[in-house]
Amino acid sequence: MTNRNIIIAAVLSGTVIAGAIVAVAYSAMETPDKIDLSSTYTTAAATSQPESTEPSEETAPSESATQPESGQNQAESISYAIQQYTEDSISIQYPVLSNIGDETKEAQLNQKLKENALSIIKAYCSDSKKAAISIKCQVPSLTRKRITALYTGSVSPEGAAYPSNVFYTNTLDLNSGSDLGLSDYTDPYTMAGYVLSDDVQFQNLSGQTLSAVLEERKLTDLNGYTAMFEGADFPCDPSKEWPSSFSYEKQGEIYFSIPVSHGAGDYAVVKFTPETK
Repeated sequence: MTNRNIIIAAVLSGTVIAGAIVAVAYSAMETPDKIDLSSTYTTAAATSQPESTEPSEETAPSESATQPESGQNQAESISYAIQQYTEDSISIQYPVLSNIGDETKEAQLNQKLKENALSIIKAYCSDSKKAAISIKCQVPSLTRKRITALYTGSVSPEGAAYPSNVFYTNTLDLNSGSDLGLSDYTDPYTMAGYVLSDDVQFQNLSGQTLSAVLEERKLTDLNGYTAMFEGADFPCDPSKEWPSSFSYEKQGEIYFSIPVSHGAGDYAVVKFTPETK
């Protein structure tokens, strides 16, 4: 297994999700590009961007293509289909864009989406033939300007006693072809203060699991969360360091993950709604 920067030392676990090909398509709808945070929990500190490292090419295994659903009547509408990469015990879904209007640009965008989706193999597996990975993909947001892919599933590296639940995202600027991360939506220092505040909200958590996560977040201090969020998202070099947090923005709301223990689900997703929304 390669090295990963995991802030909370937790044994990861989960249930393998069977790979399945899902054909979906959406018309582009505009969402806000940048969130203006007028209300903060701490004084904002300077942020830093992780270095950009292009992922290396993977050996092409068999792929199963799908077609977008009918209903794309607007000529300007960008659509996508979900395809699936399979190799031995590895199954990873990823989105493929169509109707970009520029074939060369479309191919470049799709190549980057695929490389980022498959980069989890390098992050968790030194030998792909001795590992099991099952990842499903959703697209919570697609506009003429950007696409957000959300990946959930499980990873069982060689020698692992049980699978690990995983969550990662990829937001791609369709004009520049560059990856967007948490620092493009908000300030990591502010979000670190929010996670440690009494106002924090977690997505789909309740009962004992929520109580456990609220206690575990205290194991990381303000500086620790700030550093985690500064290094969130793509671009990254998965062979050296896999981000401990991934994020995305949808209709003005910001979602980002923090690592937690296996008993609490391996990761928790924080939901932040700016007052300016």
